[in-house]
Amino acid sequence: MTELIKNKIDQILSEKYLSYAVSTIISRSIPDVRDGLKPVHRRIIYSMYQLKLTNESTFKKSARIVGDVMGKFHPHGDQAIYDSLVRMAQDFSSRHTLVEGQGNFGNIDGDNPAAMRYTEARLDKISNYFFDGIEENSVNFKENYDGQNFEPEVLPTKLPNILLNGSSGIAVGMATNIPPHNLYELNEAIIQLIKNPSITNNKLIKYIHGPDLPTGGEINLSESEKKDIYIKGKGSFLISSKWKIENLKNGLYQIVINEIPYQINKTKIIEQLANLINSKKVPIDDVADESDENIRIVLKPKNRNIDSKKLMELCFKLSDLSIRFSCNFNVLEDGQVPKQLGLKDILSHFINHRKNTIKRKSEFKIKKINLRLEILQGYLIAYQYLDSIIKIIRKNNDPKKIIIKKYKLTNNQAEAILSMRLGSLKKIDENNTKKDIKEFSDQKKYLKKLISNKIVLNNYLIEDTKNINAEIDEDISKRRSLISKKTIANNDVNLEEFVEVEKITILITKDKLIKKIKDHISFDQLKKADQKIESAIHLMSNEKILIFVSSGRVFSLDPNILPSGKSNPKSIFYFIDAITNDKLVGIIKAETNKFCILVSERGKGFVSEISSMLTNQKKGKQIFNLKSSDVLVKVLECNKNHLASVNKSGKLLIIDIKNLPILQKGGGVQIIKIKEGDALSDIKLIDLSEGLSWKTGSKVRNITDIKFWIGKRAQSGKKVPKFFNKNLKFFD
Repeated sequence: MTELIKNKIDQILSEKYLSYAVSTIISRSIPDVRDGLKPVHRRIIYSMYQLKLTNESTFKKSARIVGDVMGKFHPHGDQAIYDSLVRMAQDFSSRHTLVEGQGNFGNIDGDNPAAMRYTEARLDKISNYFFDGIEENSVNFKENYDGQNFEPEVLPTKLPNILLNGSSGIAVGMATNIPPHNLYELNEAIIQLIKNPSITNNKLIKYIHGPDLPTGGEINLSESEKKDIYIKGKGSFLISSKWKIENLKNGLYQIVINEIPYQINKTKIIEQLANLINSKKVPIDDVADESDENIRIVLKPKNRNIDSKKLMELCFKLSDLSIRFSCNFNVLEDGQVPKQLGLKDILSHFINHRKNTIKRKSEFKIKKINLRLEILQGYLIAYQYLDSIIKIIRKNNDPKKIIIKKYKLTNNQAEAILSMRLGSLKKIDENNTKKDIKEFSDQKKYLKKLISNKIVLNNYLIEDTKNINAEIDEDISKRRSLISKKTIANNDVNLEEFVEVEKITILITKDKLIKKIKDHISFDQLKKADQKIESAIHLMSNEKILIFVSSGRVFSLDPNILPSGKSNPKSIFYFIDAITNDKLVGIIKAETNKFCILVSERGKGFVSEISSMLTNQKKGKQIFNLKSSDVLVKVLECNKNHLASVNKSGKLLIIDIKNLPILQKGGGVQIIKIKEGDALSDIKLIDLSEGLSWKTGSKVRNITDIKFWIGKRAQSGKKVPKFFNKNLKFFD
């Protein structure tokens, strides 16, 4: 029969999606704060307990376990159940594995486990702590999905598993990500919290040094990050690989990585490093995986002079050898309410859970003791009237009613007396019975104290926690992850730091071709060897040069990409992304704390700091904002204090460069007045004490008295000196 629904679809979707979200949060993705388990993990462990797959038993096929879990408790896909089982058996995923696997359960390289029909499993030794009084009514049981079996709502664990093994999951609208921790540290914090429930968060977190990851590594955890994580329940920390140096012959060395970050695939790291090597982003010759059961990734630097610490900082920056782990302590409070809790709240809930299970277990034991005491009291009556009870049994068809009435026995006492063996009627058994009554009475008295007296219960919990520390193998529980509080410097490490610095000379020919040669060689020496060379720049291989073009743009160029040695020089425009009709104006070395002057054809100019012109943009940086008819014609380093300008109408003006503005970019100011149809011919930086010099033909002329031409910026200037170049240039 079809049902007609008249509600609005948005309301229906809202209700159904909310129902789905709640189901996802409670029944799938978020762990219970009490036992630290999601339903699927709890069902796997309990099902294995029912199959008696303890650490002392033989292994059983994983397929059998998965089938039992799916058939009885978890009606979902078998692969999802098997994946959860596998994760609990992987020592690189869980700090303390709850399942012991036999066969291929995958590895840290990311290889998949074998199919469930090939692998076998049983509970690990530590899982025994998860069933404290499970058959003594220590926790509630609920019906399974079909009502034919019962499963525990929560396991009565003795271990704070929510922090011990951590958990991760994504629900609807929330997620959880809790890293594993060290058992000894957690137990110490639990003891301190039991002793002093009002202990402050700041004092409590001192007992927890930080997460303790199954894959080790170095955790960088500052005090502020630690407080965010353990007080607020949300934060992050840095995990870095552990590495060491192995010295080789001839001063060479190699770096060996023996611990990698938690939840990171080793193969992925090696692939990342190989890609970095191929793209020449790290100065490493080779990466090799020499791992067996222990991780051993070997890095071979390009040369012996490379600083190993800086090299690893670069590798940490560019690969998953170092990652940031985000914490989100979202848990289910009492299995129902999702909450983000801090360390104290989580441990408090676990302690309350332990107290509750101990009380319930004690009440169960008291009931059993009461029943046993009732029977033992009946035995004492039987020993007292033994002969008459035997006569009644021999002479009557229904002796039970008679002895109950005559000796005021309970039904249980009468049943026990009638079930006694003849061999147990010895006199010695009466003494044993009295002794047993006393022992059981003492146990009952202690159990009642355990239920009603908080101090007794707290002492019991403290001793029990200490016993766990003593029972668990120290080799398994000792800390694996190193905690570091060092401040991470936010220095950008790049490949340039590892390049060997050498002296080079940049050569520029008259045809505007460029190349480099090793060492610093004088211009005169170069000119003798090749008359085509127009200029030379001395610099180091880790420095850059600035190339200025007529459109007012500047380009930064790494000299290491230039042709060298016997290679032919190439056009400068081959290395820069200049626009059509751009002409080379000048090339200068990029130096800090130095300035240059830029001048256009229309006589405008300004001073700019050289280091501010550096750019990573391929298309360069527009430094001079020119008008449509103007072009950049000259760039000079500011090594003198006055500027001499000549225009094509034959006027000379000398000004102090202090009158020019210092700009990062701009249109400049007028240096010498340029009339319509006129243009700037040449500029030159001079010292007044040295006078003004120029070249006419092969002769260099100089005049020292130049006051006549000194003026203010933007003036027209005065006629050039006698015998000045006809081409109105200072030097050809």
